[in-house]
Amino acid sequence: MAIANPFERRHLAAGEPITHFGMFFMDVASGEVEAWSLPRADGALVTYSTSSDSRWVLAYPSAAAYAVDRQSGAAFRWGRNSPRLVALQGEHLLFRDQGRTWVVGLRQPEPALLPVKPAEGCVALSPDGETAAVLSGRTLSLVRLADLSCRTVAELALPAGALDSLYLRAGPRGAWFAVEARVAEGTGAARRTTRWIARYSWQGERLGELTLPGDSWYAPLSPDGRLIAWEEQLSSLTKAVVVADAATLAPRLRIVGATLCFYDLGSGDWLADSSGLIVRTSEGYHIVTRDGWLVALPSPGGVPLPDPDEPLPAPDRADLLAVGRRVVIDTTGKALAVATLDAGPDWDRPADLYPWGPDSTELRFALPHLGHGGSCGETEYLLPARVERPPFGPLVLAVGLPAGDCANLRAAPGIKAEVLACLPGGMRLSPAPLAERPRSEGEEPYYLSLCMAWAGNSLWLRVRTAAGQEGWLDAQAGEIGWAQ
Repeated sequence: MAIANPFERRHLAAGEPITHFGMFFMDVASGEVEAWSLPRADGALVTYSTSSDSRWVLAYPSAAAYAVDRQSGAAFRWGRNSPRLVALQGEHLLFRDQGRTWVVGLRQPEPALLPVKPAEGCVALSPDGETAAVLSGRTLSLVRLADLSCRTVAELALPAGALDSLYLRAGPRGAWFAVEARVAEGTGAARRTTRWIARYSWQGERLGELTLPGDSWYAPLSPDGRLIAWEEQLSSLTKAVVVADAATLAPRLRIVGATLCFYDLGSGDWLADSSGLIVRTSEGYHIVTRDGWLVALPSPGGVPLPDPDEPLPAPDRADLLAVGRRVVIDTTGKALAVATLDAGPDWDRPADLYPWGPDSTELRFALPHLGHGGSCGETEYLLPARVERPPFGPLVLAVGLPAGDCANLRAAPGIKAEVLACLPGGMRLSPAPLAERPRSEGEEPYYLSLCMAWAGNSLWLRVRTAAGQEGWLDAQAGEIGWAQ
């Protein structure tokens, strides 16, 4: 597996255009870029990535995979599919082959078998790469990779219910690792899924556990460990982000009309000092502070960015953000370091790679992008976000027109549909689910999504009045918003 280093390493001056694919590390203070690439003698497309500590560069041609240590130049090669890289950090690489996990490293070029057999997704490495947390069945162990000595930490007692998934992950800033399980109870419409999280230090100390309500796909814990956030689907109309006490899960506030989902990079995160959390709203990205203020995040002036730009906070400084995965700004919008990409269809944005390593000294990114990274399910109609304090009430909408004006409630989306009523300005409404109905002849075409529809250039909402009448309202024409 150990081979001579096949990578090319280059240094680019601040602002020098990047004209080739590769893995790039930009010095935030100077703007200079360290570039790594694998020669493409066969013309095959090569994709790139890096380890979470930014020490290793990974390259994936069509038939093989390569890793090189930025510090020593030591390199390894393996089959792209089998054996498969499980984790790498510090001086060690872990591979999975034929159901077993092997360890190689700078001081250990020959593969050695991990002393415990982890399940898929059940290995995590410490920030220094010297310790592996391993889950084998319900047994949690710590393995010292230098001598492969193993110590059992715990026999897990999981919540009751059907186990959907069980895996390990390192904390976002490396200070802890977590065992996470998704457990389901009931069937059909009564099926309920919860997410259980148990956190441990890298010395094996149990730091606590949580059982989050609902099927929370991501729940960022604040760096000081005091707050946690999760996303809830309040109705088919909108989502909300709940910020709660991490020890009791008692809600502190919720941001209605906000989501944690970032299309390319997965999720927003807390600022390094735990003073705020980044969320996405219909009006762009915001920081919600611990006190419940929504602060809009600026874009760097004069610097064109791809869409989505997705601001992500530095791991060690609350005043720095990475945007577009190639620009570093402060919280006033001032651009501090900018990577210049050559124009062309393959250079519109960097790959979907988390831009920060262990600290804010470097911004890392890779080219090419290879298409959009994902989505957050159906496109939500997010009304302007607002912060609420507990106890939380039901969602209430209102016709925002002045008193004396009214908005047409129609039987179907579109201005050709039958008018059922004209709802006066100020009338309070609730979101209504879709109702199955045949489309009549001559009705204008529309696209349905949850309780929304697009007809022509208008967005229509299905609503219910206090008297129980249901129908469709043009959201813009009726100035539909949250009731005060």
